[in-house]
Amino acid sequence: MNRLPLFACLALSAVIASCSDPESAATPSHAEVTASAPERIAANFAVTQEVLTNFQGMDDEMRALCKQSGGSSAACSTYRVSLINNGPAIAADERDWVLYFHSVRRSLALLNSDAFTLERVNGDLHRLIPTEKFAGIASGETLPLDMLAESWMQFASDFQPRLFVVGADGEARVIESTDTDDLSGIVLPINKNDPNNWKRAADDANVLASASSRFERFTADDEIAKVSEQDWRGRIIPQPLSSEILDGAPVVLGAGVAIEATGLTAGSVGALEQRLSQLGLSAKGDDAYPVQVVVDKSAFAGKPSGAYRLSVGADGARITGADTDGAFYGVQSLIALVDLNSKSLPQAQVTDAPRFPHRGMFLDVGRNFHSKQVVLKLLDQMAAYKLNRFHFHLSDDEGWRLEIPGLPELTDVGSQRCFDLEENRCLLPQLGSGPKADNFGSGFYSVEDYVEILRYAADRHIEVVPEFDMPAHARSAVIAMEARYRKLKDSDLAAAEAYRLIDPADDTKYLSVQFYNDSYINPCVDSTYHFVGKLVREVKAMHDSAGVPLQSWHFGGDEAINILASGGFEVGPGKDPEKGDTSADMRDKPWSRSPQCQKLIASGEVKALDELGELYAKRVSKLVADAGIPTMAAWNDGVKKIGNAREELATEHNYVNSWAPLFWGGGDESAHFAETGFDLVQSHSDYLYFDMPQEVDPAERGYYWASRYTDVRKTFSYAPLNTAQQAEIYPNRDGHGWEATSPAPEFADSVRGIQGQLWSEVVRTDDAVEYQVFPRLLALAERAWHQASWELPLKEGQTFSAETTFVDKQALARDWAGFSAALGNKELLKLDRAGVGYRIPVPGAVVEGGALKTALPYPGLALEYFDGEQWQPLKDGVAPQAIHSLRAKSADGKRAGREVTLEASANLSVN
Repeated sequence: MNRLPLFACLALSAVIASCSDPESAATPSHAEVTASAPERIAANFAVTQEVLTNFQGMDDEMRALCKQSGGSSAACSTYRVSLINNGPAIAADERDWVLYFHSVRRSLALLNSDAFTLERVNGDLHRLIPTEKFAGIASGETLPLDMLAESWMQFASDFQPRLFVVGADGEARVIESTDTDDLSGIVLPINKNDPNNWKRAADDANVLASASSRFERFTADDEIAKVSEQDWRGRIIPQPLSSEILDGAPVVLGAGVAIEATGLTAGSVGALEQRLSQLGLSAKGDDAYPVQVVVDKSAFAGKPSGAYRLSVGADGARITGADTDGAFYGVQSLIALVDLNSKSLPQAQVTDAPRFPHRGMFLDVGRNFHSKQVVLKLLDQMAAYKLNRFHFHLSDDEGWRLEIPGLPELTDVGSQRCFDLEENRCLLPQLGSGPKADNFGSGFYSVEDYVEILRYAADRHIEVVPEFDMPAHARSAVIAMEARYRKLKDSDLAAAEAYRLIDPADDTKYLSVQFYNDSYINPCVDSTYHFVGKLVREVKAMHDSAGVPLQSWHFGGDEAINILASGGFEVGPGKDPEKGDTSADMRDKPWSRSPQCQKLIASGEVKALDELGELYAKRVSKLVADAGIPTMAAWNDGVKKIGNAREELATEHNYVNSWAPLFWGGGDESAHFAETGFDLVQSHSDYLYFDMPQEVDPAERGYYWASRYTDVRKTFSYAPLNTAQQAEIYPNRDGHGWEATSPAPEFADSVRGIQGQLWSEVVRTDDAVEYQVFPRLLALAERAWHQASWELPLKEGQTFSAETTFVDKQALARDWAGFSAALGNKELLKLDRAGVGYRIPVPGAVVEGGALKTALPYPGLALEYFDGEQWQPLKDGVAPQAIHSLRAKSADGKRAGREVTLEASANLSVN
């Protein structure tokens, strides 16, 4: 029977489906009737999730409820989970089950039903427990459950798959219809219930992506930026210091390319030959185009590592490198000149050297695991575009991803997510992993895997920088070491306690950025440093075994010290005092009730709780230095209290990944760390975080606390030294102007490079990794290698805003046009050949004068249209009236991007 009273059905027109006629349901089979309620729910329930109201549209009563429920007084939204029973009825007395679900927004209250109790277990795992008022769910019934959530929900990826039900027998069963990473059948359109639900705030000035808005954006610089075919054929990504296309016919590579190298290792030559093979350019007999590669340091006096010269002639090419890096990069530049469609390259002269010594890409495999295969594929493309630092984020709250000899619990327990509330076998399910360890929520690299990755990277002239995130974001390690303690305590107490990461007497009540109350390791206990020392030694041994010295150790430090100093705010993902938002509900500072920390403070070694992060950084630095590792790195949170890095840290070199959004003062953060003696790797989240959406479209995947969109051009426009100039080019996350001021010229001396980041909270699969990273990685490589003419010199005190006109925007447009033409006409096909599933852009389109006009952010891709029955190639002269929707194809024509419906835009009216 219907569980909503009649007045509720009348009041909530959006849930009329819940008043369905149970007589219309199919007659259940005998097996279905005899199955338990959890079995029937798992097998037969469909689920939809939808946003009802984002907080920008909430009334005062709802805001008060938000505050009363423990959320921010101004930041809550409402959403609905609808349970659709497509099987036999679940009777009122069948209450021996619990429904678990994931929500990256902290769900605070169940609004429209007293049939369930809502609880948050830990992190993003929530559950609904039937109460005595549960009246069953009839066959054919839709039961809507409306919930209040902290913060906003603007993209479909805010929702998670794999809801599951647990019965009295303790067995967890995934609701089969939700056991997928394709959310298109689960999440209803964000704007379904309110056309403004895509907005974060009432004054949100962003433009919702549509066919017409995309057309306007993609064609804005058409009059400025005309690129000839010769220009894009000769454009190398990343752009060299100088290049000249010579007279003479292009070189046809019908027999492939033969490399004759002296000075390069066999592994590096093999890596280059692998790339040639991927692209169909392997040497075929004596007629292959000869490429001579040599190393000659004497010819490059005063030039940085990686410098080279390239000469391409009709009869062969010669590459001279300042060192092996330069020789390797010279071959990559020759390949960059190749047009695969014609299998030719122009004759050219190139002189080149890198801008920065650190040209990095970061991959988070802690939140969700990513396979060794996609890591190797990423390394291939990093090498192709001359990126040379792979920042490997190997642990986080949700997973430990590297085997450590002697500590098997780290991978036996810490790398697995399954349903075990005691967490003896695995971590709790998180981030849509559900109750089973059969998806990317679980996994790890063996010692052998890691050694293979190290060697593979070294052959491609890439340094692997391992990171194990501590003292915050360390729950996987904490839980694993507690499982180890329980296993050993009765047989060998000393061994059980040797690597514990907590003070067992600490009853501090805190809530981390990701909603955990047990995710911090304790910096006041000696066993913490025994653990870190063990970790350093074992990872160093892996590097030694690979023949690849461990040069840099990244200890993490992400989102720890700022939370400590603020008093432990309850915050949402990507949402903390550092990121511009705070919550009304205050908790204890981490470690504030730890007897060991109180003892340490009483001893005078530290004066207060907010010095514990500094203490941790110093002690880890000593362990790293003692292991003979020259460089230590951290996210800026982890070393914010260090006053002088050169004096206070034991490691010879120290750098900071400066990540704060520029419009929230990220440039000032970078300047502060330069002043305190740190080198900088510019990693600003609003330009260089590839987990941000690629356009303002709820169908895109991504977190968006730093940026509502970061497309290829936005990353391309980033000025790593004078970041203040970005205020003139792009608005803040809400589409409004902001101001920033340049530091002194000497600031540039502290910048060792830039780095792109992919955090994986909503990136569950390898395919999703490739979609998020590519082709943005190529724009990252451009800025890391090449300093553009439109980047302004540092002038201390110069202030930029949307109203200033210091930046030569026409020069930026021309530079982008050359880059995007090379990207679209040459490089995307190379990504296709390498099996990289890059994001295919969504086209822009308008109808003018009765004709359809289309645009893409980079040229060279084919379009096709849907005529109501089938997809067809878009050709000149197709009547707009015949076109239902458009989409772009990949460069090789084998994949299609997301479609855009013409009727979605008033400018596309064909009436």
